[in-house]
Amino acid sequence: MRKGADSGLEVTDLDVGWSSIVPTTEHVRVGSYATLSWTLPEPGTREFSVCNSETKTCLLHVTSHNHVRAASDKFTSRLRFIGKVSSSGTGLFRFVLSDVSWEDEGHYKCYRGSPGSWGPIIPDCGQKLVVQGCGERYTGSSGSFTSLNYPGNYGSNLYCTYIIDAGETLVTLVFEDFITKDGFDVVKVYDASNNLLVLLSGDRRGYIVQSAVYYRVVFTTSYSNWSVRKGFKAVWTAGAVVYARQGSNATLSWRLPQPAVREFTVRRYSSDILFHVTNYNKVDITSTYRTRAEFTGNIDSSGSGVFSFLLYDVVWNSDRGVYSCYRGLQGSRGDQMSDCGQVLDVIRCGERYTGSSGLFSSPNYPGNYNNGLYCTYIIDAGETLITLVFEDFNTEEGFDFVKVYDASNNLLVQLSGNRRGYIVQSAVYYRVVFTTDGGTVKEGFKAVWTGM
Repeated sequence: MRKGADSGLEVTDLDVGWSSIVPTTEHVRVGSYATLSWTLPEPGTREFSVCNSETKTCLLHVTSHNHVRAASDKFTSRLRFIGKVSSSGTGLFRFVLSDVSWEDEGHYKCYRGSPGSWGPIIPDCGQKLVVQGCGERYTGSSGSFTSLNYPGNYGSNLYCTYIIDAGETLVTLVFEDFITKDGFDVVKVYDASNNLLVLLSGDRRGYIVQSAVYYRVVFTTSYSNWSVRKGFKAVWTAGAVVYARQGSNATLSWRLPQPAVREFTVRRYSSDILFHVTNYNKVDITSTYRTRAEFTGNIDSSGSGVFSFLLYDVVWNSDRGVYSCYRGLQGSRGDQMSDCGQVLDVIRCGERYTGSSGLFSSPNYPGNYNNGLYCTYIIDAGETLITLVFEDFNTEEGFDFVKVYDASNNLLVQLSGNRRGYIVQSAVYYRVVFTTDGGTVKEGFKAVWTGM
């Protein structure tokens, strides 16, 4: 263990390989401590500051590549640096912030120069801190949570955050029970991109939230005890994603939930009907899909078992989407059944890759790509943190685009024009979407990814 000069901050040498499992967001409770960590990007920067971009408060100041100290006296007693920064300014940057309060929440970024100078932001350097008052963080493809004291009454003046992080698994959130004071006590559900999916208040029992891989559920109540009710119980369950190339066959499959349902339909986006089930296990294919679909499942007489089918010659615009189960007759549009269905993603061009390193390119590269493309490249490195680099990149500026998303469907970057050498922030999963219009074509791109 060593100390940064004049800082009083303890510095501990750690194995830099730990950085391969660093998350992009750190969640902590009020009053606890937070550990933030990231691998310093190449090349090393001689002087920079780590600051909260929301509150404009600087925590750490780095000089001479690896001399780390608190940015102000008020943080000296709350900060402990435990990273490993080399003499060239690379390595693992890691610190502990104790006695976390709401004021500490925000996105911590690296700014070139001294605290307060607000120099350029250093890409791929920093982490987000989310502070929770009450609530919990959950992982996995299924589970449940409730409001405080459920089924007894919740309290007044609450601000509770429930995080559901299912990784790459698409899940569906259902509020099996929901009673709050209408217009006063509110639940808001956000996805990983901070889009508001729904606002609920009053009696919303049985509400089904659209599927996602990540939910942030925020429950707020008023200051008055007279408005409190019993609150809610929520469950989430998985619905995996199936990938298929345009023109190939896709197999969709799921286990039917209990209790069994006597009659239901399988629809795409709640409109196109593929299958109609009656008497628990009599399966009919609708006329529109009779030549393109084949039921291959095994439903027993009680209506449980595996619902599986083949869809032939899949087409991007008419077959991709969410396949769900709805109770009742074909035309009744009854309630959606939870944990019954799957998502089909049709790849027109592109590929799916695994592993910690590799490369891919646009169609015909280094020759010109074609008009009217929609190509999807999936890079799934498991738990290995990787970095994606576009070594060559030239498209029609403002018309032909590459968009890069992470596992939570956050847009990391949108590229167009000449962007040779562009480095995308590190992740364990990328979805790269390449679209072209009907005008000028160019040579496109070559991209490589490598593990850290």
